[in-house]
Amino acid sequence: MARTAARHGAGSEFGGLFGLAAGVAMAVRRGRLARAVVDLAGVAPGDRVVDVGCGPGTFLREAARRGAAATGIEPAPQMRRLAGRLTPARLRASVTVLDGTAERIPLEDGAATVAWAVSSVHHWTDVDQGLAELRRVLAPGGRLLLTERLARPGGWFRHHAASPQRAEELASRATAAGFAEVAVEQRALGRYHFVLVTGHPPATG
Repeated sequence: MARTAARHGAGSEFGGLFGLAAGVAMAVRRGRLARAVVDLAGVAPGDRVVDVGCGPGTFLREAARRGAAATGIEPAPQMRRLAGRLTPARLRASVTVLDGTAERIPLEDGAATVAWAVSSVHHWTDVDQGLAELRRVLAPGGRLLLTERLARPGGWFRHHAASPQRAEELASRATAAGFAEVAVEQRALGRYHFVLVTGHPPATG
């Protein structure tokens, strides 16, 4: 029951007019970051991408443009509807958005070759369970990317961001969840700075 309540809370955060405005703003502002994440993930035709906390689907559409089949996991109905509306007809066969959370990804084991969560880990109810789910749905040798805005002391976004220490902690948890060659780095896109945690399931499964 507690998990269900938490899940509904995650979805309701982006409900109503606020959710619509937030979703449109994300769709407009995240194009450059989407291209960067897709490049970093090395998305290519034939990849099966999972985006946890996909919001309005900006990253899904970018992956689909590269020839991937892209599935978004999103608890907020408003965001799921917006993702559908913003996806052009030519990409709709390659983009799917499902109701779910990091802790409950409605996909089969090994369903994805690439999985990422962009600015969504701070919303997860149970980080370890979320990482375990990502480990489950990633095929052996797949690629994991977790990004968060870089927190700055006193910054406006510090509650929706990650410090370098928090990124290192997340990397340690990813290793404990079974990911190999986990690495942490900081990157910048103009004035936007973010931390990146990468890893992959062992090639042997």
